[in-house]
Amino acid sequence: MRLSGHEINTQLRQKLAMPTGRHLYVVLGTYERIERYERAAFREARSPEDRPLGTALNINHSLLERFGDDELKWLVRNEAGMQETVKKQLAEELDTLIAERLKETSFLAIKNLELLFAYDMELHCFRIRATNQKHILVLLPGERVADRITLFHEAPATNHRTLPMNLVPENHLWELSE
Repeated sequence: MRLSGHEINTQLRQKLAMPTGRHLYVVLGTYERIERYERAAFREARSPEDRPLGTALNINHSLLERFGDDELKWLVRNEAGMQETVKKQLAEELDTLIAERLKETSFLAIKNLELLFAYDMELHCFRIRATNQKHILVLLPGERVADRITLFHEAPATNHRTLPMNLVPENHLWELSE
């Protein structure tokens, strides 16, 4: 559904009032629209208790910050030959990061997930963690074409990714119109 940033905030606030169930939400748009939404409309978004929702967590930076210098150098050096090992370490760190953040708050907005897609990582940890009063909003560059959601649609076609159909319910997925 194409909506303005303020309309998305209204829908999101209604969804945040739901205490049980799956609480994973996705906002799609161009990089420019996502950045504008985050900078303007999302800053005005409020919880059902009328509290600000905070700022979006940059997953790329947050994941890389979790590794010490020596460990990061090791990952870079061994990435080509041990891609599955690197992918597994990143997945474990991602799940730990999300779990830790959701212990501090019931709502988490995330952005900049390019690293996850570069390693073809599963996004199911978001769906698993976003349950029973824990909410996750994912800001993703992408567009809906019919029943398919193409991510990184502004990049060359070889860099496009598809959002798994069963990850987010239809009524938890919004596309920015502005």
